[in-house]
Amino acid sequence: MATIEDVAALAGVSIATVSRVMNNSYIVSQEKREKVLAAAATLNYQTNRNPVRQTENKLIMVAGATFIYDVFTGIQDKARENGYDVIFQYMNSRANRIQSTTLFSRGMIDGIILLNYRDDDNELGELAANMPIVQCGGSLPFPGGITVSINNEQAARDAVGHLHNQGRRRIALALPEYADFTPLYMTERAKGYRLALHEYGLTFDERLVFHSDLSSESLAENVSSLLALANRPDALFCVNDSLAAGFLSGLISRGIVIPRDIAIVGFDNDDITELQNPPLTSINQPRYEIGCECVRMLLAQMKEDCIIGRHVQLSHNLIVRESSQLL
Repeated sequence: MATIEDVAALAGVSIATVSRVMNNSYIVSQEKREKVLAAAATLNYQTNRNPVRQTENKLIMVAGATFIYDVFTGIQDKARENGYDVIFQYMNSRANRIQSTTLFSRGMIDGIILLNYRDDDNELGELAANMPIVQCGGSLPFPGGITVSINNEQAARDAVGHLHNQGRRRIALALPEYADFTPLYMTERAKGYRLALHEYGLTFDERLVFHSDLSSESLAENVSSLLALANRPDALFCVNDSLAAGFLSGLISRGIVIPRDIAIVGFDNDDITELQNPPLTSINQPRYEIGCECVRMLLAQMKEDCIIGRHVQLSHNLIVRESSQLL
């Protein structure tokens, strides 16, 4: 029997794209939709959108800040495959956490997947002691907990390594500006940048580290500061694609030719990367697969066959586009 992986391979698209087509999502081009449908027909791929429910149990996915479509789709597909429904809720207050604990104690949910979760009241440990929890993406240190993510530190090293291989030697770093909370994965990406500099014999220079709150004013100030340097960087690694797109636009508006003058690499491979001119090189996360793995780990924890303290890291890859590589 053909699998979703088989369809993706034949169509030459990601598993997430196949899932989008099968879920009738509008977030896919007509060209890719037709490729997926043709591949599915060739392989006689069958989907069961309404599987027989084995129980009335439910999963709850909690997002502290952002909704990531492909992650949620992976969670939803894998949950349905195992006879579970998914409830989506923003857990941004102590009241939400109390409500979740109550739902679990009443047998209305069986576990929680935390996505971009902020533990402002330091209650994550208590929450995890009361019910099965999997943290998606690794926003917080979670001693004894279960986390599914990529290796953010190594991914950042790969991004800087790519720039170094392109002959760049003065590589700057762009980070988001946080008021009171820096996600662990952002800290890991910054650490990977510094480790890569050391690995390639490059000197870390604090003047080459830029912080932006992603507002147009902040990005413009950062671009001006970068261009005002006597010894300008010849490359820029941004820890997310929003920063990369902002710097790309700002630098081009100031007459900088990308990548001839400054090469740029982003992170996450968001849809925005292919909409830039030139398109952005970026670290790709297998978001759909991360969502699926979160469900697998949660179900294992429910069955008590999962090792406590496990950190599952899925593979990432660098998608090279014109923003970092001279043709």
